[in-house]
Amino acid sequence: MKFSWKSLLYLLCVVQVGTGITIIGIVSFIPLYLSELGLHDQGEAAMWAGIISGVTPLMVAVSAPYWSLQANKRGPKKVLMAILATLSIAVFLSGLVETPTQLFILRILQGLVGGFVPIGLAVITQFTPEEKLPSAMGMFQAALVMGLVFGPLLGGLSADIMGYRMPFFLFSAVSALCFLAIACLMPNVEFEYKVSNNESQFSLMKYFLSIPQVRILVGLLFLSNFGITGIGPILPLYIKHYMTVPSEYVATIVGIIIFGAGLLSALASLSIARITKLVGMERILVVTTFAVAVFFVLQYYMPHVWGLGIARSLTGFFIGFITPIANTLVSRSVPAERRGIVFGTLSSLVMMGNVLGPVSSGIIANWFGYGAVFWTTAAIFLVAAISVWRTLLSNQHR
Repeated sequence: MKFSWKSLLYLLCVVQVGTGITIIGIVSFIPLYLSELGLHDQGEAAMWAGIISGVTPLMVAVSAPYWSLQANKRGPKKVLMAILATLSIAVFLSGLVETPTQLFILRILQGLVGGFVPIGLAVITQFTPEEKLPSAMGMFQAALVMGLVFGPLLGGLSADIMGYRMPFFLFSAVSALCFLAIACLMPNVEFEYKVSNNESQFSLMKYFLSIPQVRILVGLLFLSNFGITGIGPILPLYIKHYMTVPSEYVATIVGIIIFGAGLLSALASLSIARITKLVGMERILVVTTFAVAVFFVLQYYMPHVWGLGIARSLTGFFIGFITPIANTLVSRSVPAERRGIVFGTLSSLVMMGNVLGPVSSGIIANWFGYGAVFWTTAAIFLVAAISVWRTLLSNQHR
């Protein structure tokens, strides 16, 4: 069956936006929804909100390699349909729950079927022409960011207008439409390389991590997720305590800052094809990783909230270059026949950045103060920039 790689890319990008909106959309009003479920104590509601928000990315990190392996064996279309159907049902039921425990269980289920991203990356890598791969990776990354940015915005607006249960039904419908799009429009593609029954997930991970370039790039992808999510939990508190802003506008300001960072990140990802024609991808990685370190320091030194917002947005801009370029270089660092499984195998390591980022930032802020979070993250990115330079650029000159 003949098909256009561009049509396949556009389809996966659209579905990625819908999936991101579905999974992340409820974050903006979870504490309020929990109050409706009977948690009237603010401390208890905050604790449950953190647990319910954090359990989904944790389950995604655990389950994504399994789904990627199934996609390799059974074909990506069937597996993506199963993921989206289960997601739609779980989100719909979340709007009917009566207790926080029921919502917690359904959020676990949503995380357990969260393997869309590595499967999408594997399909794009397999069927996109080599010279178009950076552009395709950039477009897919932009779609991922747009889902994460617009999800909380749409969730908050619909919750304020229609109540806290209605967004679940709307997002369930979005997932159902994504399911229909995959079912009707995606061709029955198969990966060229099939994983042997004798190869375990651990053996595959060990093999890929034995490649020095892959090892440093996976660390960089982990760090990008760590940097994006790490500041999130402390940002409202940092602005409230250290910036001169009315307390009733803190949530709105945080939302604007997150939106700005996400928008610039998406624009950076979309411009990768043009930039990489002028500068080598390895050099871009070194410069952008170093720039992220610098802008984390600048975030700390900004005396006004809008300066903080600009620095945060520029941080997102440079991270928008890192992820798709690193993914492209990962695919080029492994044998061609193994590109369809590398992202799924290593996805759990990369996605743990989303889990450990908020946890680590909370602990550091509690022990050493809010400023230490900015400085620590900047220091880690600086070390990463040096490591990328030594591993990737130095090898080019030998």
